[in-house]
Amino acid sequence: MTTITIVGCGVIGALLAYELSKDVSANTLDVTVIEANTQPAMGATGASLGVLMAVCSAKARGTLVKLRLASLSKYDRLIMELTAQTKQDLRYNRNGILNLYRSPNAETTSRSLIEIRRKQGFELQWLEHQELTEQFSQWQAEGGLFSPSDRAVHPTRFVNALVAAATQNGVKFLWNTSVKNLEDISSDRIVITSGMGSNPLIAPFLKNQTQDLLLPIGGQALRLKVPNLNLKNIVHAENEDGTDINIVPLGDDQYWLGATLEFEPSQLPREANVPFLLEQAIAWCPTFANAEVLETWAGDRPRPQANQAPILGFVPNHPHMLIATGHYRNGVMMAPVTAQITKDLLLTGESDLPWRPFALKPFQ
Repeated sequence: MTTITIVGCGVIGALLAYELSKDVSANTLDVTVIEANTQPAMGATGASLGVLMAVCSAKARGTLVKLRLASLSKYDRLIMELTAQTKQDLRYNRNGILNLYRSPNAETTSRSLIEIRRKQGFELQWLEHQELTEQFSQWQAEGGLFSPSDRAVHPTRFVNALVAAATQNGVKFLWNTSVKNLEDISSDRIVITSGMGSNPLIAPFLKNQTQDLLLPIGGQALRLKVPNLNLKNIVHAENEDGTDINIVPLGDDQYWLGATLEFEPSQLPREANVPFLLEQAIAWCPTFANAEVLETWAGDRPRPQANQAPILGFVPNHPHMLIATGHYRNGVMMAPVTAQITKDLLLTGESDLPWRPFALKPFQ
């Protein structure tokens, strides 16, 4: 029996544990997850909004796009499996993403993307100003791109369900347990999925290192109560300067609001960011002027400094150690495909999915 230890229980570690648990129940693997916090998803995962944006993502082609689309394609079945096994409500939003634009070039760019995605097997719909006004009368935009295939999932509910299912299948979870040195772990295979916690663990294996592997990028979000908004779709609104916001419906007139803006991590959460985020939403939908702020929170998103995101594959010169981290803003989005690649590498040493462009490159 092969022993595998996963260090970190955010969405990546939890989903990998769940996928491996299918072999645990077949008595071929012995899997343990070690988490420094008292519960799962207390890092970047817990701070995210769970927006699964792949089809309407602006980048049309490339290896990362291929992986994002493959990851999205796994979600519907995955959520169905988890719901059937755990009986938990994961707040999985299947209503699609509405992208709003003010740029005069948005329609041309969007129509090009529509054709590319059609050839890739995904549907997108361009909404002219009049059509957008008729269907979404409270929103102010020149045009919109609707993506029926994109999704959102509640990140912490999702991870809790993964942990519950993996536990039922025989995976062991050790909470409030810190790892100081990976070489202290006695296991056939070790996988590092611990986000910003990966820096001190991986540092001893990177020769001539002069900087951390991952840089913390701060983000802040709000939970709002907005009466009479009646929004069911996820909304992604792109400002003319390239910044954007995401709005995720939660039910009972509640919504998450977050931006892809980068705030200084040491200053988060900042009270001054609350009206700033609200002003961003009000500019697209005046109904947000009536919003009641119920909660604000912040988190650090791990961005690689010398590698492109994410970092996948083997630790150089240590074939029994793997790393799956540094997803930046796409941890929840990329979790299913990351888990599949990592499982493939653990069990066979290779994967049919493209992972080598994301392999760890030691600092020079």
